[in-house]
Amino acid sequence: MLPLAGLLVVMLLRPAEAFAAAGSGFALWYRVVLPSLLPFFIISELLLQLGAAQAAGRLLAPLMRPLFYLPGSASFAVALGFSAGFPTGAAVTAGLYRSGEVDREQAGRLLAFTNNAGPLYITVAVAAGLFAQPAAAPLLAGVHYGLNLLLGILLGLFARRQNRNQAASRSDAAKMAAGFTAQRRGDDPQQAALPFANMLKAAAQRAAANIALIGCYMVFFSVLSAMLAPATLSEERPLLFAALNGLWEMSNGMQALAVCGLPLTAALPLAAAQLAFGGFSVQAQVLAMIADTEISPRWYLLSRPLHALASALLLAWLLPHTPAAAPVAAGTVMAISLPPAVLLAPAAFASLLWLAACAVAYLLWRGRG
Repeated sequence: MLPLAGLLVVMLLRPAEAFAAAGSGFALWYRVVLPSLLPFFIISELLLQLGAAQAAGRLLAPLMRPLFYLPGSASFAVALGFSAGFPTGAAVTAGLYRSGEVDREQAGRLLAFTNNAGPLYITVAVAAGLFAQPAAAPLLAGVHYGLNLLLGILLGLFARRQNRNQAASRSDAAKMAAGFTAQRRGDDPQQAALPFANMLKAAAQRAAANIALIGCYMVFFSVLSAMLAPATLSEERPLLFAALNGLWEMSNGMQALAVCGLPLTAALPLAAAQLAFGGFSVQAQVLAMIADTEISPRWYLLSRPLHALASALLLAWLLPHTPAAAPVAAGTVMAISLPPAVLLAPAAFASLLWLAACAVAYLLWRGRG
């Protein structure tokens, strides 16, 4: 209570900075997050209602089970979590849990490694835009996604070891099969008769609630970051300023890091750490997506600092094997001139293509039934 009261006092003493920070957070949500994530949220909710994740699960179970010790339907969260950016993986994981496709333990593991920075954010906004080093994009993306995939595999190995008892495994499988049967839309006469318009309305309402909640978090943490890391600190201690901003809000921290004057050999590992940690703003968004479920965020929260540390160390180790890095001097930030819709187009196309494949698989599966 006292920290919040102190924050309110600081905002009253520095209203101009608070207003500018709130406007910056809102602009980022309105111009980038809203148009890029809302379609994914609506489509994923619709496909979950139609049972497409279950159909995809039948096709991808031979891949998901050996790699991550997860049902094939979990591939729905993996695909969107690695292509659409924060916090799509959490939203889809929550939907899979509600529909009975994954249980509580599986959802907790899935949550831990499917919430990633979007590929276009890493390649265009960070590597090419902020650091003016497009060649660094594969390195940043490879470390970011590779370590999260490794995390998913390790968590799967741990879960497999915990479930050595074959009788327990058969019991779990029977329980999951019963859950699938109960949740299948085609087996429920009421759901089968539900008009598509009502399904679309329900999907849009949930998607709108999620996207609005993300906007609220982005504005709040932008203001919080500005109040706790005053602009004057950027001139006195630029690295500390970048670290504080990145701790609360990733995008603000990344921009501050890009202009703090560090050589790329030091700046890029720190950028990789910020991408992995996500900032408290992203973590709060992820937790908000699962707030109405029983999914435990334990693995997700424990893995963020470990992922950040491993990303920084791995990228620092890989950098000497890349072309020589030049220093990043203050004021050399390269503005991104393309509109967000153009920048997000490849990721959107890849994700929509996967969703379309799931829909076709579902229709074929229903047709055989």
